[in-house]
Amino acid sequence: MFKPIRNLIGAGVLAVLTAAAVGLARFLPEFWFSFYTDFSRKAMGVLGAAFGWVPFPVWEGLLVLLLVALIAGLIYAVKHRKLLGWLTGVLEGAVLLVFLFMGLWGLNHFAPTIGEQTGLEVREYSVEQLKEAAAWYADMASYYAESVERDENGDVVLPDFAELAEEAAAAYDQLAEYNERFAIPIRQVKPLLLSKAFAYTGTTGIFVCFTGEAAVSTASFPLTQPFTICHELGHSLAVAREDEANYLGFLACRASRNELFRYAGWYSAFIYCYNALYAENPSAARSLWDRCAEEMRRDSNVHVEHDKQYEGKVQDAVQAVNDAYLKTFDEAGVKSYGLVVDYLIAEYLNGAQ
Repeated sequence: MFKPIRNLIGAGVLAVLTAAAVGLARFLPEFWFSFYTDFSRKAMGVLGAAFGWVPFPVWEGLLVLLLVALIAGLIYAVKHRKLLGWLTGVLEGAVLLVFLFMGLWGLNHFAPTIGEQTGLEVREYSVEQLKEAAAWYADMASYYAESVERDENGDVVLPDFAELAEEAAAAYDQLAEYNERFAIPIRQVKPLLLSKAFAYTGTTGIFVCFTGEAAVSTASFPLTQPFTICHELGHSLAVAREDEANYLGFLACRASRNELFRYAGWYSAFIYCYNALYAENPSAARSLWDRCAEEMRRDSNVHVEHDKQYEGKVQDAVQAVNDAYLKTFDEAGVKSYGLVVDYLIAEYLNGAQ
């Protein structure tokens, strides 16, 4: 009986420490983030370098080993009537993972926003401003849709994954020339070994702070992969909020010298704005759609059909869990458009080119 009690005490101590760290991040942000964000970036750099030489995501292998160990441990515990010790041990292990997650990276959910750090003013916007911004992104995306390389079927030609990863790192180098805050601590991005399986969960990319690895599904729609890679690299900058990582993905793609990356960035930005506009004013969104380049409209239609093949109950369940996770950190924009759209509108109003 001593072991279950010890496990519970250990879990309790870790939970208290985690809660204390969350409290400091939430209620004393000026103190906490005077050092935490920098520490987090450096930690990601160290971990990324330590595991970067492995050609596949190390955490995928560790996840499989963990599942095997849990099953084997459960069988042993049932057989030897030690189930309580196993359950409390799993609880302590789970709390330890949460503690490490928060300590290494997770508390960045409470960090000052990208807008606050860069001076980009984000406020409440009108539907007309949303419409104007969406039109701007439509025009820019249409321009690059007509200039990227395509095959005989009209599909965008995608380089191999290693080249995409190199281009993404180079895009952040370009971005960092304007603001050193965007100098990424890791440069490698890895393809998910279980890309197909993750596709059925609706997952296109993952950043795992325990190993400092950014990984992207090669089963995701090809055109969006450059943007997704830049999004995941953005997380290594201690940017935890999904909307802000999306914004960083756009900035990096736009800064790239590669036309495919530029198109992927402008296309993704347009889709975010278009969806927000459609929710507010469907007729305005449809009119905007008609002005898009034929190539871009085709890409979007193929994109929708591609994603449909992976839809189902598994994806719905995983997305519900992910939504619950994000709501834990109160992730939301200043308006119902969502924070990424708010940033994109601000970029338009500032005359960003």
